[in-house]
Amino acid sequence: MASFDLNAISSALNDPGRTVSGVDFSGRSLKLDTEQDAKPIIDAINACPDLQYLTLTGNTLGVAAAKAIAKALENRPELKTARFSDMFTGRMKTEIPPALSALGDGMIQAGARLTSLDLSDNAFGPIGVEGLAKLLQSDVCSQLQELRLNNNGLGITGGRLLAKALSASPKKLKIFIAGRNRLENDGATALAGVFQSMGTLEEIAMPQNGIYHAGISALSEAFKQNPRLACLNLNDNTIGPKGAAAIAMALPKLKNLKSINFGDCLLKSKGASALARGLKDHCVQLESLDLSHNEIGSGACMELVDALSSLPDCAERLSRVVLAGNSLGGAANKKTIKDKLGPSAELSDGEGSEEEFVSDSDEDGTDESDGDNSEDSATEDARHMDPAGDVVRDLALDSSGVEEVESDVGRFLKEPTVENLNKLGPDAAKLIDVHFQSIHDQESLIQAYVEALCCVSGLSRESPAAGRVARDLYPLLVGRAKQQWLLANTVLAALQLIKSENKNYKIRWSVPPCYSVLASQIDATYFPAALRDTLRFFISSKLEVLAPEVKAAVEMYPNLYT
Repeated sequence: MASFDLNAISSALNDPGRTVSGVDFSGRSLKLDTEQDAKPIIDAINACPDLQYLTLTGNTLGVAAAKAIAKALENRPELKTARFSDMFTGRMKTEIPPALSALGDGMIQAGARLTSLDLSDNAFGPIGVEGLAKLLQSDVCSQLQELRLNNNGLGITGGRLLAKALSASPKKLKIFIAGRNRLENDGATALAGVFQSMGTLEEIAMPQNGIYHAGISALSEAFKQNPRLACLNLNDNTIGPKGAAAIAMALPKLKNLKSINFGDCLLKSKGASALARGLKDHCVQLESLDLSHNEIGSGACMELVDALSSLPDCAERLSRVVLAGNSLGGAANKKTIKDKLGPSAELSDGEGSEEEFVSDSDEDGTDESDGDNSEDSATEDARHMDPAGDVVRDLALDSSGVEEVESDVGRFLKEPTVENLNKLGPDAAKLIDVHFQSIHDQESLIQAYVEALCCVSGLSRESPAAGRVARDLYPLLVGRAKQQWLLANTVLAALQLIKSENKNYKIRWSVPPCYSVLASQIDATYFPAALRDTLRFFISSKLEVLAPEVKAAVEMYPNLYT
């Protein structure tokens, strides 16, 4: 019987001289719902003698199709590159986690070792990271060098979950791309901790993430531990003067920097001056610098130009220096800049007068301090509801002489007791449904409805009537919810399967009975299949870490996790 030489197999898979081959279905706009729909891709995978890459960009996969493709991947340990960007267009967010999890399981079963993973332009949000966590923590990603998660709507919670998954086992990433994800300070800080331990990063791109100086400062500390960093893109975050000072402290350690993009980062003159001091004599390989539209005055612009031109080879080395949208001074200043930087200089004045950019009197005052206090205030969590499910608005009404009348439904929602529920009578579900019909915003409606459902479900062990009302509420809720991904997010948070992004969110109900009621409804014909799959995916993956009383309740109903 022939024996396998594992060392020979490993050497063959990692031979740099191998001809690159794989399967590419990019841009075909295929809608793949079933296993039969996925058959052309499966056949191509099976027919490829050496599947080093698989590209599915620009198609849309449902759960069944993803599972079928995953099955084909179970026999392809040679896979190195997975390009899965823009792959769920038109899909509900509830479909994405189980689909991603299935593809990951296929690669895990195969024992593949990815070097590149691209999941950009899939707006899967925090729950999508849950679907990715197992893959990122597995040996499949132990040799990962390139991770692209651009435009995924991760949010703060997704950023934290991503950082947790990446830190579970040592990673040696070279490229990390995560623009347009609303990571904000907390998400950026969590990822900075991971970057600091890597030490191998060569490119970091995190534009348009709502990061202020606190998050920038955390990232700057991580940059110091990655001396091979060559490309740094933080465009359209609020770096400000304080963040610029933190980055300037890191620049002397980054001798390999070739490209910096800090456009639209509100650096102002003080921040630009700090960067000029950090750049001078240190970034000796810098080729491209974008500091456009940063409210920099002409004096600070000249400081930057002097810093960049301090080395004799700057004219040959610099390919692009963008100072457009700042105050550059008169024609003499511009000529001086052109003379010093050569053809690399891209110049145009800002929209306002030079004086408005020169003044830095408020740079450490209202701009920065207001940013600290308000940067999270305009997020989706800014809408709050009272316990009765009504949206709280800042209205000043004259209530003198008017006695407030509270409905029985409102009283129950504020105090969810069996006694208050019984006061609603035999048509309690319909009364609660009518109570919420005045809420027109979908997010507020779903939030209020799910909380009411959980308040009722939480009483089902004490009262059989509560169980009946809860079972009546489920189809009404599903009928009212027009955004299934939002419904899934809200239910997952209510069942403590994910953390709510609302910092003021509180569980006001007993969770274990909620699972009992859910078990009675999850297989009903009205229950959305995508929501059912998502709930089962999260329940099964979280089962071992649930609170003991919750885990005991779930294990009584196998249909919740199998």
